[in-house]
Amino acid sequence: MGRRAAGVAGWLLVLEALYVVLIGPVTVLEAVVGAAGALLAAIAADAVRVASGAAPGGARYAVRAALAWPGALLSETWQLARAVLGARRPRGGFGQVRLPDGVGAAWAAAVLSATPGAYVVAFGEEDERVLTVHRLGDATSGLERALGVRGVEEAEA
Repeated sequence: MGRRAAGVAGWLLVLEALYVVLIGPVTVLEAVVGAAGALLAAIAADAVRVASGAAPGGARYAVRAALAWPGALLSETWQLARAVLGARRPRGGFGQVRLPDGVGAAWAAAVLSATPGAYVVAFGEEDERVLTVHRLGDATSGLERALGVRGVEEAEA
């Protein structure tokens, strides 16, 4: 319980600091309203973390994914543009991948689906860490590598 309270307090501090920086000089009433909104958002962020099944060790994957995401977005958008313009026909398709321990399936699916290169279409029935993914290309993206994603055949071998 202490770890969850520390997480909420951390979110609260960051969100209130952002509020003050973005709004500028604030009155006491505005600071209280901002703190109340930040508290609600911090509690919601903790609830999302719990609901996503994030486990200890997943934070390092989240940081790596956050750093890899902008590059993946640019390169995969370029791939998509080339495919749409007919310069190159992608050889993508459906496949199954396995997430490593500690990576929450919900947030990993959202991150993977937030670029044009991959879209998560289903979670595994017995193991939610197995995702069915439709890829634009046939290669593993930098974002998938940052998340520690492996093909199901690789993970079981």
